[in-house]
Amino acid sequence: MQEVILTEEELRAKCAEWQKILRLQDWIVDVGISRSRDMNLENAQAEIVPSLQKRMATVRILDSVDYPPDCAEPQDMELSLVHELLHIHLFPLFADREDEMRLIAEEQAIEAISRGLIYLYRKGGEENVKSNDLRGNGGAE
Repeated sequence: MQEVILTEEELRAKCAEWQKILRLQDWIVDVGISRSRDMNLENAQAEIVPSLQKRMATVRILDSVDYPPDCAEPQDMELSLVHELLHIHLFPLFADREDEMRLIAEEQAIEAISRGLIYLYRKGGEENVKSNDLRGNGGAE
């Protein structure tokens, strides 16, 4: 995997793009780059704080200066963004955050799905940039 470091402006543009792809346009998502000291979760590459009732969320992506140099993979801010946005779809299903095994299963599923989406999006290259839609023709041939 290659390193993907974005500016705040690029991150906001990617957020709007991925909100369309993931069908989250009806959510207000405030996204930004944060230093590790300003994040709620320790050792997190990203985090999301949702308000389900208001359909709003704040996404914080770890600043590249705080990314651990000994991490197994290079930092990919776009992957982290997609991962956090996918949480929005699953938050209502996991309202009881006390169950640690369900939380672990949710994290693993979201990680697998976000990696797959990023792979497909990047594999499509210019075609995806033009159409902004991974559905293709919706199955109509």
